[in-house]
Amino acid sequence: MTKPGFRTMDPLCPESNGFVEKIDPAMPVALQGGLFEERLEYPPSLCPDELPFLKEERDHVTILFGGLTWKHERLIEGLLGGAGYHCQPLPEADRAAHELGKEFCVSGLCNPIYFTVGSLIQYLRQLEAGGLSRTEIARRYVYFTAACGGPCRFGMYEAEFRTALRAAGYKGFRVLSFSQDQGIKASTGHTGLEFSVDFGMNAMHSFVLGDLLNAVQHRLKPYEMQAGSSVRAVARAADMIAEHFRTYHGFELREQLPAFLVPGRESPWHCYPNTFGKVWTHLYGDALTTVLPAAAKELASVEVDWLRIKPVVKVIGEFWAQMTESDGNFQMFDFLESEGAEVSIEPISTWLLYLLQQRKDAAARRRKMLAWSAPWTSPRTALRSRVSLFGKQLGFTIGSRIYLHHFRRLAKLLGVPDLRPAPQTDLAQLANPYYSKFLRGGEGHLEVGKTLYYTTRKLCHLVLSLKPFGCLPSVQSDGVQAALVECFPDVSFLPIETSGDGEIHAYSRVQMGLAEAKAKASAEFEIALGTARHPLDEIRSFVAEHRELRHPLHPIPRHIGVASTAANFLLHVDRLMSGAVTGHPNRRRSVQRAHSSAALDQIRSTGD
Repeated sequence: MTKPGFRTMDPLCPESNGFVEKIDPAMPVALQGGLFEERLEYPPSLCPDELPFLKEERDHVTILFGGLTWKHERLIEGLLGGAGYHCQPLPEADRAAHELGKEFCVSGLCNPIYFTVGSLIQYLRQLEAGGLSRTEIARRYVYFTAACGGPCRFGMYEAEFRTALRAAGYKGFRVLSFSQDQGIKASTGHTGLEFSVDFGMNAMHSFVLGDLLNAVQHRLKPYEMQAGSSVRAVARAADMIAEHFRTYHGFELREQLPAFLVPGRESPWHCYPNTFGKVWTHLYGDALTTVLPAAAKELASVEVDWLRIKPVVKVIGEFWAQMTESDGNFQMFDFLESEGAEVSIEPISTWLLYLLQQRKDAAARRRKMLAWSAPWTSPRTALRSRVSLFGKQLGFTIGSRIYLHHFRRLAKLLGVPDLRPAPQTDLAQLANPYYSKFLRGGEGHLEVGKTLYYTTRKLCHLVLSLKPFGCLPSVQSDGVQAALVECFPDVSFLPIETSGDGEIHAYSRVQMGLAEAKAKASAEFEIALGTARHPLDEIRSFVAEHRELRHPLHPIPRHIGVASTAANFLLHVDRLMSGAVTGHPNRRRSVQRAHSSAALDQIRSTGD
């Protein structure tokens, strides 16, 4: 028998399967036995019988993971393989996985848990059908996922995974998780999965390069001359980068100095210089300067026609729903592109920078409270508290700037022009009058900020918000979005709730929104053509004569009030033609050279 008390959820406590017993010793015995249950006796099923994932098991244990785009998963597969782990991404979640997840999970959860749990159980059943016993599966496989301590139901995922796996008969199957709230200090608590410096830096590379490859695919696919060429090129580039992660050997101090000068591994004189060398090599060294230009050549093989009129649809919403490429969001990206739209995907990097910004803002808010919590009546405590919080603010600021610098550096190496996450300060300032940046849960203020950012800067024709059915933070955000539509007539916002079914209704609503977006894109192109100095036939002929203008990674300057790629490209080529005709003869010859910077670099956007 256990002591009287009550239970509260703590999803980050695997030892208790998310349940923690809390007892108030001052509580009267009458209340303990009356108002609350007289005796709480936890059944054994609530205490998971899981073995730890040990370092010695790496050679024969496979790590299962999933939930991101196939570009990110392929890079993560190379990352884990290079770190010495066996890994396998789960198959794409489908409707059958959703129904299977609902069968073994409790009701009232978000769709991501149903899809991901169902996909995991599907894969384990395939292993069982292949001849493995459930005991062998629990011993030879583990599942790796993220967790959080926020108010969103995402914080319950780890406990729900264990509950569903036990209900499906896979008792003892190990679920590893790290808290995204802990940032670079993340840990699973298992010795078998270690976060080293090389692992952490390559993980950052995986997210950044996955974002870049994902953006390139969706940017090129609507304009490709040969169907499927952009996906194949991105797949080849992803394979090259993943193989680099698998085989790259990082910086080691002992390889740079004579053996008699290298201190012992446990010595601080070895630890700190070795760590600094690793970080410097990853951020500024030549670790990726060979593979990324080679991957860029694969991307450059795609033939494109930038003069196709396509409306730009910005996809925002709940993190999983706006990222998955499965039935979890009705395969919305493929549907939008089949309907003639250019899809603008929000990178994962925006979410990572949002987490850093949240921690920085929280430190700044606590600094303002120090006048009451740490007054100068105790100088030593007051000074220590202020220095500590200032150091945290500075650390998060430096971390964000390093990440953005590295994002731009990798984009340049890969040849991807003008792609960077939306500034967090701009998103917060735009959203602040309507949605506080200190409200947590889901995407926080990001959905409101993104709608205003991409609409007021004329970067899209339609904002499409994807979210699981009943996602409470997104529903709250949608209520604010309704006010934005009234305050900003240019805002074209369409919320779509995704579930295991209902795709026909969702597709119908998206088609109605696309009709208006297509009309906007066509009007933009006609206005641009009316202001151009050359007719469309001459512009097409000029593009056909200059291979660099058909390059898939060719930078296309943006112009004020113009969102579509076709209209921006038309104005860009029209200016190039005017410069080639009226300029110096040397300038005319320079336009004809591939990637001619002498002529192309003169044309600068007057807009954002």
